[in-house]
Amino acid sequence: MKNKLNIFVNQLKAGELWLDHQRRFCFQYDKSWINSPDSYRLSVSLPLREDPYLTDDSYSYFTNLLPEGKILNVLSRKLQIPVSNQFELLRAIGGDCAGAVSLFEDGTLPPKPAAYSYKSLTDDHLAKIIKELPENPFMVDEAGIRLSLAGAQEKLPVSLRDNKIRISMNGAPSSHILKTPIKDLHGTVENETFCMMLAKRMGLIVPDVKIIKINETPLYIIDRYDRKIENEQIIRLIQEDFCQALNVNSQLKYTPTLEVCFSLIRNESVVQIKDTKRFLQLVIFNGLIGNSDAHAKNISFVHGENGTILAPFYDLLSTYVYPYAKKMAMKIGGGRHFQFLEPKHFERFAKDTPIKYKIVKETIVTMADKIVREAKDTTQEFSDLYGKNPVLKEINDVIKNSSKQKLMVFSKK
Repeated sequence: MKNKLNIFVNQLKAGELWLDHQRRFCFQYDKSWINSPDSYRLSVSLPLREDPYLTDDSYSYFTNLLPEGKILNVLSRKLQIPVSNQFELLRAIGGDCAGAVSLFEDGTLPPKPAAYSYKSLTDDHLAKIIKELPENPFMVDEAGIRLSLAGAQEKLPVSLRDNKIRISMNGAPSSHILKTPIKDLHGTVENETFCMMLAKRMGLIVPDVKIIKINETPLYIIDRYDRKIENEQIIRLIQEDFCQALNVNSQLKYTPTLEVCFSLIRNESVVQIKDTKRFLQLVIFNGLIGNSDAHAKNISFVHGENGTILAPFYDLLSTYVYPYAKKMAMKIGGGRHFQFLEPKHFERFAKDTPIKYKIVKETIVTMADKIVREAKDTTQEFSDLYGKNPVLKEINDVIKNSSKQKLMVFSKK
């Protein structure tokens, strides 16, 4: 059937995706997947069941696998597939997506691991790919490559071996994600690397990151938390962002609230107390570093045989150092500007979440007291590894101001 795609998790068929006569998404789990003792849901929004999900019930889950904004528009033009025809876009580039899901033509099986291959890149070849990425997202012009990542930033799924970048071929899973500098914004690679390093020092669970330079262009490299190594093979893990879990279209990624996200964690995580605490720390950390772009696609679950847990955190960037709006993506107690939030906002926030105000206050004070010292040490660590960069001072200034303000307002309470 032309309007049908098979959904695989690694080598196992998990279900089928098709369009009905009104071109609405329909999805059904495969019986063999449902009956397998090792199977689990692809999404919170798609519990395991025999009956199909009809009339676009699965639309948000699958279309959230695609990139957004300008990247999607360029892909559409390159592939000569309208942006509105997201089913065909998934057919074209859904070979290696976020998480474990791969999409293949009806009647086509995913390549066996023995057929996987990786194309090693010279520095000059990689530099050429990076230069062409704005007009050739995910290398769609090259045969044998079907890659997709959600988001609006230029990035590329890659594999890293001996500090050399390789491109996945013939359905091989990638192990890392490469991001390029954002045009017209200074130091974005250094900014995100620094913030991720700082997050780790602050006790947040984040993937390892590094910077490599190709012809003097810094590139951000992050380990994929939705991959694991097993018997020297890269295995895909099922993950989903909160837009997928909440059945929210990517165009509405700024609509889910913190209260909704905390409720989702409480209802779905097998370690809800631990994950609730982790998410609270993320909310406060984002406020202290000035990350105003922490929307629902920047939070994820990982699903596995032991259940659902909050994924390691990613996309941590101090947006305050750029000419962006300073409003947070998600309100805290009705307030949008972290630097102006007072105890009353956090009291209101605590009432709407499963966290007691006492714990919220203790978390803010502890993190605000600690982060300035950790930022200073992270700056030294970063400089030793990659050299000094002006953006680090700007981030440190944001952190000093935000932490000072929070310690001051809570000392009065």
